[in-house]
Amino acid sequence: MSNKTFEVRVQRGDRWIIHSTFDVEREALSEAEKLLKTKVSAVRVVRDWERAGGRHVEKVILEKAGSSDGDDQDVRISHIDDAPLCDSDGDLMQFESRATINRLLRKYFDHEILTPSEVMYNYQNLRKLMFHDTLMPTAVDKVAGIHARATDGDHMAAMDKIHGAIDQLAARAREVEKVDLPAFENATISEVRDEIRRLKLAEDTEFLTMVAFTRALSANRSWVGKLDLALQVKGDEKDEAARKILDDVVTDILGSPVALKELLGSSSSFGEAIILHIDLAMGRARGNPGAADDVLELLNPLFGSGLLSGAQNAMFDYIVRELRSPNTLTNRENALDPMVGILDRLISEKGVSYDGPMVAALAERGARIRNIGGPRALIEGVAEITERLRANWRKMSWLLAVANSGIVGSCGDELFKLLLGTVKDMQGLRAFCDSDAKPRAKMVTVSAMNQALLASELPNKQKQRIGKMLDEGLADYLVREKVIERIDNPSLHLRKRAYMLVQFCSSGVLIEGKSASMARKRVVGYLKQPNFTDKLVDDIKDMTAKEGTIRDFYALLQRSGF
Repeated sequence: MSNKTFEVRVQRGDRWIIHSTFDVEREALSEAEKLLKTKVSAVRVVRDWERAGGRHVEKVILEKAGSSDGDDQDVRISHIDDAPLCDSDGDLMQFESRATINRLLRKYFDHEILTPSEVMYNYQNLRKLMFHDTLMPTAVDKVAGIHARATDGDHMAAMDKIHGAIDQLAARAREVEKVDLPAFENATISEVRDEIRRLKLAEDTEFLTMVAFTRALSANRSWVGKLDLALQVKGDEKDEAARKILDDVVTDILGSPVALKELLGSSSSFGEAIILHIDLAMGRARGNPGAADDVLELLNPLFGSGLLSGAQNAMFDYIVRELRSPNTLTNRENALDPMVGILDRLISEKGVSYDGPMVAALAERGARIRNIGGPRALIEGVAEITERLRANWRKMSWLLAVANSGIVGSCGDELFKLLLGTVKDMQGLRAFCDSDAKPRAKMVTVSAMNQALLASELPNKQKQRIGKMLDEGLADYLVREKVIERIDNPSLHLRKRAYMLVQFCSSGVLIEGKSASMARKRVVGYLKQPNFTDKLVDDIKDMTAKEGTIRDFYALLQRSGF
C-alpha cells in the first residue's frame, strides 16, 4: 500500500488544525475546494510521506485563503470530577477510561461525530485529535491534576504517565494503519475476526478486529448510522468475544447526548428525557416522534436480556449524572411531575436500579427539590422521595436501599422512623400494596419486602420490629380475606384440599411467623385426623395408583418442611 497520506487542514488563528485525511490526493484537493466555499480563513493540503526509516516528511501541495476567520466551532474540554488511573494503552481502552474520555472530549467527539474507540483504534483519527490545537495537552493536564490529587503524587509525573500511555496507543494504531483488513460487508463481527485470525498477523486478533470495525464506523457520519451498523453486524450473541466488542462500541456511541437524542427523538423536558433514558437502559424504550424506531427494535432485546451489560451500566451512570445535575425536570406549569415516572421505573421490590449511585442521586435530587443543603440535605432528600412514592411497599423498598447505601450516616434514627411509617397501616394491606393488586400479588409483595428487610443492613432490633408488623399485617389479611378457608373448600375432595394447602405453605407468599403458622396449623390438623391416609385416596380404586399418590403426597410434605 502507499506510504503517503494527504491531510486537509484549516486555519484557526495562527494554528493549522487537521480537518480530514485521505489516501488519494485528488480526494483531499476536492475536500479542500468544498471547504473554501464555507466560512474558513484558509485551507491547506499537506502530503505526508513516510520514509523507510519511519521518518515523516511533509510538503504543502495546496494553500488557499478563505472568506472568514474560521469555521471550526470553539471545541474545548468539558468538566470532569474524577478519572481512573492510566499507566498503559490497555488502561486507556478500558470502560471507565473511555467513559471519562467521552465526557472530557465531548464537544470534540460530537463535532467530529466520532467515538473514543474510533480514535483509539484508528491512527488517522488519533493523529487528528493530537494535532487539534491545544486540546490534547489541555485534556492530559486536567486528568493529571485529578490523578495527582487522588494519589498525593506529582502533577508532572502524572502527565508523563498519561502521555506515555497515549504514545503506546498511537504507536500500536500507527503500526496497523496500512494493514489490509477484511471489510464489514455482509459479514458479522465473528466472521471478520475469524478471517483476521487466519491472516496470522503479529498484532492481537481482538485489537485488529476493533481496528477493522472502527474503520467501518468512521466512514459513517451519523450516530444512528453507526449504531445501526453495529447492530447489523453483531452476529451470534453466544460469541462472548464478539459480544464484548459490540458492547464497547454501543457504550461509546450512547455516551453522546446527541446520539441519544437522534436515537430517541426530542423531549419536551429534561425529566422526560431522563425517563426515555431509563426505558432505554431497561430495554423497553419507545422513542418520541423522530426516533430511530427500527434501531430501537434491535437494541431493546439486547438491553432487556442483559447482553449489553457495559452499555447498560454506562446508561445508568449517565442517568445518575442527569439526576445529580442542577437542571429542572420541567418548566411547564400544570405538567405531570416527571419524578413520578422516574421513581416508578427505578424502584421495584428488588430495590433501586443501579444500587448505591442511583440512591445517592435520587436523594440529592430530593434535597434540591426541597432546596436544602448542608449536613441534613440527604436525609431531607430521602424524606422528599419517600413522600413522592405511592404504595408503602415501594416506600419501604426505597428506604431499605437507602439503609444499604449508608448515605444518611448519623441520621439512622430518622430513617428508621420513616421505615416504621411504611408498616404503620397494614389493615387489609390497602396502604401497603398497590390498590389494583390481586390477593396473591399482595401476599407476594409483603413476603418479598420481608425478605428484603432480612437481607438489609438495618440493625437486628429494627429488623425484628418491622418484620413483626409485616407478619401481623399478613396474618390479619389471611383472616380478613378468608384466604385459607377459600383454599380449604369443603366441596373439594380431601386430597385436593390437602395438596393445595401444602403448596400454599411452601409457595413463598407467607412469612415464617404468625402468618405461616396459621396455614401450617390447618395442614397439621388434617394429618392428625384418624385414617387420614385412607381418606386421602378413598376415591382411587387401583392399589398401585393409591400407593403412588400417597408416596407423592408425603414427598411433597417433606419438600415443604413438614
